[in-house]
Amino acid sequence: MTRNIRTHLGLDAPQDMRLAPTPELRQVADGTFYAFWSEQRRSKRKSMGTSSRAEAETRFAHWLLLRNDKTPEETVYTVNDCWTVYRTKHVLKDVASPETLEHSWQALAPHFGTMQIAQVDQDAVDRYLLRRTSGRFGRFGRAVQSATVRRELLALFACLRFCAKQKMFKAALIETIDLPAGNEPRDRWLTTAEIAAMRAAAARLRRGPKLSRGERFLWVALATAGRKEALLDLTWDRVDFETDVIHLDVPGRAKTKKRRASVPISSELRPFLLRAYEERENDLVMGSKADVWLPIQKIVVEAGLGAKEDRIVPRATGISPHTLRHTAATHMARQGVPIWIIAKVLGNTIAMVEQVYAKHCPDDLRAAVNLISSGTAAAA
Repeated sequence: MTRNIRTHLGLDAPQDMRLAPTPELRQVADGTFYAFWSEQRRSKRKSMGTSSRAEAETRFAHWLLLRNDKTPEETVYTVNDCWTVYRTKHVLKDVASPETLEHSWQALAPHFGTMQIAQVDQDAVDRYLLRRTSGRFGRFGRAVQSATVRRELLALFACLRFCAKQKMFKAALIETIDLPAGNEPRDRWLTTAEIAAMRAAAARLRRGPKLSRGERFLWVALATAGRKEALLDLTWDRVDFETDVIHLDVPGRAKTKKRRASVPISSELRPFLLRAYEERENDLVMGSKADVWLPIQKIVVEAGLGAKEDRIVPRATGISPHTLRHTAATHMARQGVPIWIIAKVLGNTIAMVEQVYAKHCPDDLRAAVNLISSGTAAAA
């Protein structure tokens, strides 16, 4: 970690040095080379952005030619430097579920990590889009949809804007970029018959007498409409069997727009939860915080809702952990549950829930539609 980044993180202060007015090239403890000098009895420094002496000397000479005894330009930060600051000062402190941003950075780092801020331009973004969506470049992983790339790039520019606000560089260095288009929202939800098939399949996949982890997630997700992260965080002390309420919110958790509700335990879920409680091995309802995508894919395939070849190598079936939440909300809407109550269960705004789920509960429009003709229309 460069000393400039350590300073932005508040980890240390620049060490006092006896500096001359003429810049000198020096290597600091972490190996990075800097130009050091003094102006009006104040110490100044400029990072050369490298630990290679040969490269540092070349950059130092070039910098001296451009300097002409003027105050040096801003430190040249890389995107890696920015992520270090962003992660430490924002992601780990203020983001309720930092895993998504960490995952995005794993994809972004091989392409953007060593770039300077001014190099993150439309051409760099277009090349990243090609590499991520084609799947032809091994270190960038399997091919993904453009919507995934869009989400990753939004994380990148959120990082850069944060660091600009930290006065690491001028915001004008961040170019305006055309991002890839997002996909249309998926509307896959499970029918009652599919839910029954998945529950039966989950039971068949048990490796012993105890409920499997995928089975626990399936039942609780469908009965609470909770987000995946909330269910993975859920501990038994927030499952109140006396009042039959599950409190999905974690005490002291940073509050975000993704609110976590307190949801009553349904009569169908209660005996299942009591069994899971008797079989518990730790404080987590799901047993661990490991991802549940793969167990859900296996259940889907076993239920006959996925391709046969997926029995050998489970891959995306079109039914994800989020599909279970969407299914729960859809069934509530189809059964005539008011939009504002669905919003309370989901922890979303009424406007967002109405936009997504109003089409499933048109009963409030039925009377109005019947009044259009007022009984005057008749077949010829």
